[in-house]
Amino acid sequence: MKVLIVEDDSASRFFLESLLSANKFDFKSAANGIEGLNIFEEYQPDIILSDIQMPVMDGLELLEAIRDKKSDTIIIIITAFGTENYAIQALHLGANNYLKKPISSQELLRLLKKYQAIITCKYSPDALPGRLVNRKFTFEFNTEFNKIPKIVDKIIVESYLEIDDNEKVNVELGLVELITNAIEHGNLNIDYFEKQKALDDGTFSELYNERMNNPVFKNRIITVDFIEDSEKYQWTITDEGNGFDWHQLPDPTDEQHILQLNGRGIFISQFLFDKIEYFGNGNVVTATKKINKTN
Repeated sequence: MKVLIVEDDSASRFFLESLLSANKFDFKSAANGIEGLNIFEEYQPDIILSDIQMPVMDGLELLEAIRDKKSDTIIIIITAFGTENYAIQALHLGANNYLKKPISSQELLRLLKKYQAIITCKYSPDALPGRLVNRKFTFEFNTEFNKIPKIVDKIIVESYLEIDDNEKVNVELGLVELITNAIEHGNLNIDYFEKQKALDDGTFSELYNERMNNPVFKNRIITVDFIEDSEKYQWTITDEGNGFDWHQLPDPTDEQHILQLNGRGIFISQFLFDKIEYFGNGNVVTATKKINKTN
């Protein structure tokens, strides 16, 4: 997996370079957006870590330039205190995630390793001939956190998405977030505070194994129902957990919520699809991606 760092602050850039080097990631660095764009053309990275506020070309301009190329590169925007509104703009422009300064080494590595598993499983099917009027399938799988990348890859393959690569990667990352939420917070009944403490203590594997050794949680399943028609692709994900009060989800346009880590996956997924809807007790979520009729 190749990573491009775009950061004008030399100390921040050195921190990111050292962290990636210590964890044996292949990477290149740039000091501004123009330099980053030039390296992007030649290097074709899988992931970009870009600061927002930079001279010559800032992170938002770099983001727009890359998305104009229909690239499926995963873009993580780095934002500082006081620039929350820029992070919101970045998500609307096609950023896939964001980190806040000072960057947590653990948080960044968790994010990179999650995306690395997705990139490893990436598969792009050939376009279907003819005109598809309607198609559907139902996919069921056991509660197994470690198999999420392979599960999502299977769903993407079966969905046969005829959309741009950058939109396809949004769907892929969005499904990972929603299915992760359905397994962790749904079927395994791990609340946010339990997860955060376990991650901070380095005991998440123990917490996961504890829940998986309980047959009440282990035997629960996740169901994904897919429907395609002439206007949209739609995935409905159902878990067997206790649910949550989805009416209290933060408004994705409200910048006061942008730097909060609680509910990050749910928050991010609202930008990766055209529409997210929760139903019932929060055990059912529908994600919709519209089809461009000019394609």
